[in-house]
Amino acid sequence: MKGILESNYADDREVKPELKFRFKVRAQVVVDAAIKYLKTSSKLNVLDMGSADGKTIDEIENIFNNSRFVGVEFSQELIDKHPPFARNNINLIQGDVTDLSKIAEPGFFDIVSALALLEHLPYPIKAIKEANRILKPGGIFVASCPVPFWDDVSNKLGLLKEDHHETDMTKKLFKKYLLEGGFDFLEYKKFMFAPVSFLPYLHIPISPKGSLKLDRIIGSFRILNFLFVNQYIVGRKPDRQG
Repeated sequence: MKGILESNYADDREVKPELKFRFKVRAQVVVDAAIKYLKTSSKLNVLDMGSADGKTIDEIENIFNNSRFVGVEFSQELIDKHPPFARNNINLIQGDVTDLSKIAEPGFFDIVSALALLEHLPYPIKAIKEANRILKPGGIFVASCPVPFWDDVSNKLGLLKEDHHETDMTKKLFKKYLLEGGFDFLEYKKFMFAPVSFLPYLHIPISPKGSLKLDRIIGSFRILNFLFVNQYIVGRKPDRQG
């Protein structure tokens, strides 16, 4: 099926510094959103859509305290690449993120993340509506996608080999889907400044926090915004009284 990654993707994430950098930065985006909008990083119920081999969940779990995690991934082949979890607060489940009715109850989760996922789906709005359904009132949805221009450049350069994308998530479309999915808009930002995010390809390490800090500084100079290769959006499920 188009857009479904194979087990070699998990193998590459073990050894390629640029892939490690990407999932670590995306994980930090989720952590920062929790601290900013939920005012906490502990005792949370978190569901990650399109969790692949679970490495992003591992990264978030290392920072969150006393929280529980569910990862939903379509490819059992990728799930099987993760060794047994040392703790029982993480569960990877094979499933379709556009229909979580057999996996997640309505109003259970504090955070739902969809990191580098929506662009793989022909109908991203279905996953976004599912995220809204399973979130608690006041819970947050955090999604990231590549910027379409840089996505095309990366594919032409062979940096995203065999990474099939169904939907070009422009800023306008990203926000449109968020609102149609029933969320209140909280934040949109571009991240992963191209010259910085290329450093791991050269085996020059940079921390996720350091990268995002540089993004914030560079992002204040709007003339350089075209050089960000990724984007994220944060929405909140309205309270029932709201």
